[in-house]
Amino acid sequence: MRRNLQTIELAGPGEGSEGAVKPRVLYIITRSIRGGAQSHLFDLAVAMKDDFDIHLAVGEEGFLTEACRDHGIPVHIIPHLQRRQNAFSEIQCFWETLSLLKSIRPDLIHAHTFKAGFIARLAGWWLGIPTIYTVHAWLWGTAEVSRAASALGRPLEKLAAHWCDRIIAVSDAGASLLRKSKVGSSRKIVTIYNGIPDCVERASGQSNRNPVIVMVARFTPAKDHEVLLKAFAGIPPGPLLWLIGDGETREKFEAMAEGLGIRNRVDFLGVRADVPHLLANADIFVLSSVSEMFPISILEAMRAELPVIASNVGGVREAIIDGQTGILVPSGSVDALREALLRLLQDAELRTQLGRSARDQFVLKFMLSSMKEKSKLVYLEVLRENAV
Repeated sequence: MRRNLQTIELAGPGEGSEGAVKPRVLYIITRSIRGGAQSHLFDLAVAMKDDFDIHLAVGEEGFLTEACRDHGIPVHIIPHLQRRQNAFSEIQCFWETLSLLKSIRPDLIHAHTFKAGFIARLAGWWLGIPTIYTVHAWLWGTAEVSRAASALGRPLEKLAAHWCDRIIAVSDAGASLLRKSKVGSSRKIVTIYNGIPDCVERASGQSNRNPVIVMVARFTPAKDHEVLLKAFAGIPPGPLLWLIGDGETREKFEAMAEGLGIRNRVDFLGVRADVPHLLANADIFVLSSVSEMFPISILEAMRAELPVIASNVGGVREAIIDGQTGILVPSGSVDALREALLRLLQDAELRTQLGRSARDQFVLKFMLSSMKEKSKLVYLEVLRENAV
C-alpha cells in the first residue's frame, strides 16, 4: 500500500531535496495529553516537516492534536485507539488502523507508546509498511510496573519486535533492558536521546525573594511526590515549592501538604503551558521519581540553567552528572533529598555553578537538532532498506 519509493528522493543530511517528493511519515500514539511522549512527538514532527510529509494518528483530541494542527500537520483520529478496552474494541482499533494506512499510504510508520506501538507494528507488518517504534517508559522491570503488567508487557513487546525495523530507546538504560530481555535483535535497537528546542528564558538566580523549588511531573505513583513533600517539610520556612502538573494522586498530596503543615508554602499549579517561564523564575529543580526512562522535564530545567536534584534511576544518570551538572540522590530517601535541598538552598554559588554546567551539557547533547538528525538517519536507513 506504499507509494513507489523509486519516485521519492531520499535525501541524506546536507543533500538538497527541493522539488522532490517527500517520503510520507505517519506518527501514531495513543493519547493526546500534555505528557513527555506527546511533547517528544510534537517537537520531532515539527522538526521533520522540512524533510518528510508528516501525518499524525492518535486516539483522542487534546494538546497534541491542537499543537500539530496549528503547525499544519494533518491529524487523523482512530476512535478505538484507547488505553483500556475489551477484545472487541481492540479488533476494531486494528481494522481502523488498517483502513487509515490504506487511505494515507505512508512510506514509514513511527509509533510511540505501548498500545499504539503494538497495533501500528502489526498493521504495518500486515501491509508491508516499514515501522519504527520508540520506547518512552518502562514496561517491565521496575517497581512502578505491576507484576501483571510486566507479565503481559514483556512477551507482547517481544512479539511486536518481529514486526518492526527499528526500536528506538530514549536512553542507554532502556536499550540495555531491551537487549537483556531479548526484545528484538541488537541490530534493531538504537539509542536516541530526547531533545528539545532551545528557548531564551533562563533562571535569573534572584536574591531579593524567597528561593523557589520546582518539580514538573504528572501526579502518579511513579513520580513519588510524597518523598519530596516530606523532605520539604523538614526545611525551615522561607523557600517555596511549586508543583506543576496534574493527575490521579494530586488530591492525595494536597491533603498531605495540609497534614504536614506546609500547605501555605506549596503551590499546586496544575498543567501549565508556560513551563519555560516558570522554570526561569525558580531556583532549584527537583524530580523525585521512583523510575524514569529519560525525562524531558530534566532537559527543560537544564535548558533554563537550573541546578537539578533528581533520583538516581534509569536514564536520569545519563542526563545528570552527579556533582557537575546536578545532584543525584537515592530514590525514596527523604533524608538524602532534604540534605541535597538544604545544600543548594544554602549555597547560591553552587546553584549557579551547577546550573551553568547543566546548560552547557544540554547544548552539547540534548538539543532538538541532535535528536532530529539522528532520527532522520534512522528513517533514511529504514526507507532505503525497504525501497521497492
